[in-house]
Amino acid sequence: MSNPFKRMKKANKIKHHIGEIRKSQIISTYGIGSIVDFVRETAVIGGVDDWDKDDGWENRQLTNENLQSFTGAKYFLSPKVSGGASYLLSNQDILSYVFPQKLYCPVCKSIIDYRELTNQSNKQKCNQYGKNGKPCNGQLVASRFVLICENGHMEDFPYSWWVHSGKPCKSGKSVPRVKMYNIGGRSDTESLILECAECGEKRSMVGVFNKNAFAGENGRPCCGKHPHLGDFTQECTAVPTTRLRASSGIYFPVTQSALLIPPWSQRAIHQIEKEYERLSYMTNEKQVEYIKNCILPKCPYLGLDNLLDAYETLKNRRKSNMIRIEADVYADEYKILCKDKISEDRYSSHFVNIPNDFKEYFDIESVVDRLVVTMTLSGFTRLYPYDGKNSERIAPLSLEKKEWLPATELNGEGIFIKFKKSVIDRWIRRIGSRYDELKISHQNSFFKSPKFSPQYILLHTFAHLFIRQLANECGYSAASMREKIYSTFTDGTNDTVMNGVLIYLSSSDSDGSLGGLISVAEDTELLDKVLKNMLKEARWCSGDPLCSTSMHQGFASLNYAACHACTLLPETSCEFRNVLLDRVSVVGMPDNLQLGFMGELANKL
Repeated sequence: MSNPFKRMKKANKIKHHIGEIRKSQIISTYGIGSIVDFVRETAVIGGVDDWDKDDGWENRQLTNENLQSFTGAKYFLSPKVSGGASYLLSNQDILSYVFPQKLYCPVCKSIIDYRELTNQSNKQKCNQYGKNGKPCNGQLVASRFVLICENGHMEDFPYSWWVHSGKPCKSGKSVPRVKMYNIGGRSDTESLILECAECGEKRSMVGVFNKNAFAGENGRPCCGKHPHLGDFTQECTAVPTTRLRASSGIYFPVTQSALLIPPWSQRAIHQIEKEYERLSYMTNEKQVEYIKNCILPKCPYLGLDNLLDAYETLKNRRKSNMIRIEADVYADEYKILCKDKISEDRYSSHFVNIPNDFKEYFDIESVVDRLVVTMTLSGFTRLYPYDGKNSERIAPLSLEKKEWLPATELNGEGIFIKFKKSVIDRWIRRIGSRYDELKISHQNSFFKSPKFSPQYILLHTFAHLFIRQLANECGYSAASMREKIYSTFTDGTNDTVMNGVLIYLSSSDSDGSLGGLISVAEDTELLDKVLKNMLKEARWCSGDPLCSTSMHQGFASLNYAACHACTLLPETSCEFRNVLLDRVSVVGMPDNLQLGFMGELANKL
């Protein structure tokens, strides 16, 4: 099969250190293909082609059998860290490329190409000469505008093409100098003017954000560039769209995560997984000999019998050839979370007392005091978030397809609450057709949840309100907590009945949160106070009555009574992009408490 990439002109390969980012961010906010504004330069995070090329890269292998089974990865690889446990250095650990390569000088208003500055010692200074014959030396900043397309490509904004309306410069120069300035002392985009310094042609930036600004017979097709992969491009017929460099539409990471649960949380399993492929080619006698002589010396505390049992467990899973999907992984996790007194090497949980006033609603409350979550990045999209179906829109992370995916392990702790299904069923009967309109909005949106149901809306909203109240009362930031909603899948992929919520704290560079959530969950009086204050706060929003009566909030009208003042969370905390939320589902309306799952209790407080 031919390589879909073709080589372009070789770019500047001089390496230098440009900044630091947190290890966990490389799998989320600042993942491969994203633009990061460092102190002195702006760059795009490079691909993973060289992640497995350094000495000792095998030591960075991660395993999570459930996550491997539905992502198709043989294993995962964590980013190399040489600058300490928390940070990775972009030039030593992670490759990055200067992007945008179009820079702007606020002094002389010139657009400068970064490649023009190759021979300069200070690449942040403007190299243009003024009328006095002296260099400008203005501090260059990255271009505000870039072009992206729905196929994940990204390139510099074509200033020359725009000012000349796609025609050659009348001066005859192939790369004319372009200047950009605001008129009337304004600073908005509509007042921006581009001017060619060679032929004097001028054109406003008005209309540059229009969807079809580069379409038409004389339009400009996408160049098919993937700047995170260096000097490579793809053929692309999509019409590019202009976006601000820092806008949210530039980068949407496609991530998956799974808890490390028994039996896969056992260290013996972890040791065997690293050597499983080699062991699978051996006879039974050779397998025992290899485990005894090569694996056991690395971890003598595990014992030979545990390692042999671990191999049999793993072998049975792999030989079953069971096709597992995300719904199956959720079901496995839910079954473990609903069990009492589990103590494994990397997973531990136990039941705690439910506050008296909430026993009517909760079936189980559990503390997960040892928790590992594996989070992986399988690609990214631009312009629109991944809809879960059109995988061809996902941009690649490397030139050569890898058998692994980049990932990180998050260590922490959590609170799991299982709701009583009988009470949820009564609530669903009470509310009748309340969410029929939201169901239509969901069907018409490219956001598709396989768990969409009134129950999911209730559980999702409860998780948001709970996290916000924990942040208010217990000193956590909302961004430090995450949610995982265990609601029955309604698309037919798995019929396991689920009705629970996991709220957890996690970190990739420390051993969790040192007992913060555990102390809340194990103190019944404190938890009772937090939950009751949550209900009190949820009854009122500064946006009421508009918020509480709304049925068209959020992206594509996918929220009812949920806004930034009462319900929404930081994007990294929410599992489904801050949609499918309704505060009324928990506390009801003042004139209709029956709409709320805990409406009667909230009204008594």
